[in-house]
Amino acid sequence: MLQFFRRLTALFSAGALLLTLSACGNKKDDAAAQLAMTVNGHAVDAGTYAAVYLYGEKNLESMMYQYGVTDLWESEIGASYKAKLGEIAYKQTAALYLLPEQFEAAGLTLEEERAEDREDINPELSELGFTDELTDQFFRYFEMLDQLEDYYFGENGVMSPGEEEIEQYFQEHYLRAKHILISNQDESGQAVTDETALAVLEQKVQEIYQRAIAGEDFDSLIEEFGEDPGMQSNPDGYQFTDGVMVPEFENATKALGMNEISAPVKTDFGWHIILRLPLRAEDRPTVYGEIVTALTGMDMNSLLDQWVGEAEIKTEPVVDEITFETVENYKYNIK
Repeated sequence: MLQFFRRLTALFSAGALLLTLSACGNKKDDAAAQLAMTVNGHAVDAGTYAAVYLYGEKNLESMMYQYGVTDLWESEIGASYKAKLGEIAYKQTAALYLLPEQFEAAGLTLEEERAEDREDINPELSELGFTDELTDQFFRYFEMLDQLEDYYFGENGVMSPGEEEIEQYFQEHYLRAKHILISNQDESGQAVTDETALAVLEQKVQEIYQRAIAGEDFDSLIEEFGEDPGMQSNPDGYQFTDGVMVPEFENATKALGMNEISAPVKTDFGWHIILRLPLRAEDRPTVYGEIVTALTGMDMNSLLDQWVGEAEIKTEPVVDEITFETVENYKYNIK
């Protein structure tokens, strides 16, 4: 959950979320000003911890909204998410203070902040109790995180495997394919069970397959018969790795030679006529991070977890007092 801070605009609804911090809004009340924790000697007040807590809360709401959960905290799963908020706030608050130390240790220099980034990551931070100082710290965190991720896991990164190992993994573990899907579901989304109807579908699948292996343009057959809407947004085919597709689809693709077409493959989705395609060098950068993680067992998230685990962190009793029900009492009132 530590990468909770990374590019979270997409998790917020697309409304106009404006940053409305004012220079005169930093009055500290007693609850917000009290010491909440120390992170390698850095004092963190309760208002800062509460702001991070509320930021996590709002982002979970927005994330779950994308999955159709419109009232997370009143839903059945809300209780389990409430239980996670304290852990998220603890780790993310610590990361805000630990990242600059690691950034300096790596000998990196902070690039000039990109103004568009502030616009992209644009929740109503003032409503969550973010002071001007915390807001600046927040955006510097993003800049440092991007550079550290490239430093450790980018091309020629400190923790990245060599080019030869990356390419070998790409060739051995990634596939690219197009397919013509003939669905076995009716208009209501239920699997067709009527034997006569199934026989008609199977005959249709065989006819399409014969046309494909006879040399008809595969893209034209997809356009005419294919029932996978994902093919429209992936006209060059799907690039995927182990375990992403259903096993029948993955295994059938692996069994094909390059530019070879499979006989119809049955899955729970229907019948697939698969065309295996060669991997493309220009597609490898899109999965570079995945490959590094697969080979090293590490990514920026796990590295952050490691730093938090190794840090000297001391929490005060007030941290336990800041909960879903009470957090508003500890935030700064920004006006």
